[in-house]
Amino acid sequence: MRFLAVVKAVAWKDLRSEARARELVPALAQFVILALVIANFAFDLSQVSGPRIGPGVLWMVLVFTGLTTFSRTFAAEKDHGSLDAMLLSPAGAAPLFAGKALAAALFLLAVDAVLLPGMAVFLGSPITLEVILVTILAVVGMAALGSLFAALAAQTRAREVLLPVLALPLWFPFIVVGARAVQQSMGGAPLSGQPLALLLDFDILFVVVATLAARFVLDD
Repeated sequence: MRFLAVVKAVAWKDLRSEARARELVPALAQFVILALVIANFAFDLSQVSGPRIGPGVLWMVLVFTGLTTFSRTFAAEKDHGSLDAMLLSPAGAAPLFAGKALAAALFLLAVDAVLLPGMAVFLGSPITLEVILVTILAVVGMAALGSLFAALAAQTRAREVLLPVLALPLWFPFIVVGARAVQQSMGGAPLSGQPLALLLDFDILFVVVATLAARFVLDD
């Protein structure tokens, strides 16, 4: 219960900070709208259907917004020198990391709340319950890995360059499985439980590993 209380407090702190600053979410929402407008003009929708290009646009936007979101996960605390103070608290590194990852995942889900309806409007891509579920499962695993590598990259000067190099290779399972599942669902075919089970297995694996590894990464 203490672990969950610390996770909730850290996530709530990040959410309140963003609500006061109003920097990240409006910028990401604007990026999403601009990406959809560009895709709308870049593809001839009279010849290419929205469900065919929708999965590519979805995962392209998720990857770029994810990199932007996770790059800021530990950057503010590192720049202001408050990260060491947080680590010296009795809470420990694991709940601190979990709270940071939870806040980053919620930020990315807020982007999805703009992205998915925008795809339905601009591209005519059908948004089904399966698409939403696949996106949520992918975001959870991506948030765990992205936050872990953000903590590692925050210790270096080239964190903006290091984070994509570390995160993108391990995001491939989510992108490949998620893109195929979204394409199948948007195409009208019934989605089997195998992609969902595979994404859930990835989430459990990477969340556990990232939480355990966070102590060693943050202590350095």
